[in-house]
Amino acid sequence: MKSPLHPQSATARSRLSQGWRRGWLFPAALALLLTATVALGSLLAERNRGRQSSGIAPDFTLQLFDGSELRLSELRGQVVLLNFWASWCPPCRAEAPELQALHERYHRAGLRIIGINMLESSRAKALDFVAEFRLSYPNGEDLGQRAATLYRVEGPPESFLIDRSGEIRRFYLGNVRYDPLAAAIENLLAEPV
Repeated sequence: MKSPLHPQSATARSRLSQGWRRGWLFPAALALLLTATVALGSLLAERNRGRQSSGIAPDFTLQLFDGSELRLSELRGQVVLLNFWASWCPPCRAEAPELQALHERYHRAGLRIIGINMLESSRAKALDFVAEFRLSYPNGEDLGQRAATLYRVEGPPESFLIDRSGEIRRFYLGNVRYDPLAAAIENLLAEPV
């Protein structure tokens, strides 16, 4: 009996039934399911691979807000703190004065703080943030989220403390605090070059 809404439905059901009986539809459906499972598994494995929290810090070039470029590998021999931030991020706003204070205290001793603006709606908002907190350490925009991708940053603020040989020694999720970070910086500055 044909359905009044779908006159071809009986024919379609018959073809589907024949496909199952002839054995071609089940392997095709299974292959499609397996392909989707492998693709999803690969995406989840990449997502869960974790942040870059040890090993040599991936190199990148950052276009700074003052128009110059900074290449991370050129800072070897110095302790580096990479700080990923955004102006709309409340924890980023909380940590900005602490980062500026760390910069003022340890810059002459060999600390380089690099602010990496990400996920910003406009360059003007990022520049307003830098001006508001009077940040005197280098800051730039992560165009295309290249650095954030290299470091697998999920969202600001995230920071990476890198030793003089270019090794990531610490990872900080959320806003950093002056005292614990100062202790870690002093330990790295005290290490032989």
